[in-house]
Amino acid sequence: MPEVSILMTVYNGMPYLRPAVESVLAQTLRDYRFVIVNDGSTDGTAAYLNQLGDPRVFVLHQANQGTAAAANRGLAHCDTEFVARMDSDDISLPMRLETQLAFMKANSQVGLVGTQVAPLGSVRAGRSLRLPTTHVGIDAALLAGRHGLAHSSIMLRRNLLQRIGGYWSQPLVDDWDMMLRMGEVGRFANLDQLLHLYRVHAGSLNGSGMRRMRLSIDFACELAKRRRAGQPAISLADFQHAREARPMWRRGWDQLHAYALGQYRLAVAEQCGGRPVWGGLRLAWAAACAPQLTVQRIGRMAGGFFKNSRQRDLAT
Repeated sequence: MPEVSILMTVYNGMPYLRPAVESVLAQTLRDYRFVIVNDGSTDGTAAYLNQLGDPRVFVLHQANQGTAAAANRGLAHCDTEFVARMDSDDISLPMRLETQLAFMKANSQVGLVGTQVAPLGSVRAGRSLRLPTTHVGIDAALLAGRHGLAHSSIMLRRNLLQRIGGYWSQPLVDDWDMMLRMGEVGRFANLDQLLHLYRVHAGSLNGSGMRRMRLSIDFACELAKRRRAGQPAISLADFQHAREARPMWRRGWDQLHAYALGQYRLAVAEQCGGRPVWGGLRLAWAAACAPQLTVQRIGRMAGGFFKNSRQRDLAT
């Protein structure tokens, strides 16, 4: 009986789906269940998934319902003690699952563990992020709306995720709320090892998507603060109404923050996509729009550029 299930949801995942799936199939941990939920894709995703012949892979097809619904359906088929998440355009390095499983078995108080991650563009991988490794540091970052965990790199205890009710049903990005709630029933950790690459490309970084992501994060943080203070929850409609009632300068600042964040991510995509000059210019523009945000993000970049030849091969 496997100890780990890997859960992936995908919507129109081509052309990045194939290398993402292959990175899971190439893990040094060989005994696992790989659950993939195709959330109503209209490209070649269904055809690719249907031809996978590995007996560890279990594919579910459904009409498009969003990532939270797809994740919760997939979780019903993850009947293992541990569940690892995987995005359909990312790359997990070969030792990821084996290393995380060993850590979780040796640290029973930890409910969720991530890894250090690095951006992956069309040409190469970039510098590793310096994510906090302690529960206090990770929880503080998440509660402040900063990246303390990379959701696509996590492994968690399934019983704890069931205890909190899985992912929320809000029509928003769902991972931030889940991670904050997991930190309330177990301990966080990040391995101090680079074991995962997250894809950066211009097509996934539009402005409306960035604003939706920020709304999701801010709402999740507000709900967590209310839970921890013993206050009643607020509805999404009331939260949005309160945001719209703020002074114009504050709403403008939030829009500038989201815009600068999008520009920063585009800069990383260009730098990792073989356009370092354009990436540098865009990074400078992001810094001009939101200096504090850019300084914080540059500060998370650790070490030199990705050098390991095997990892570089995975990135191409």
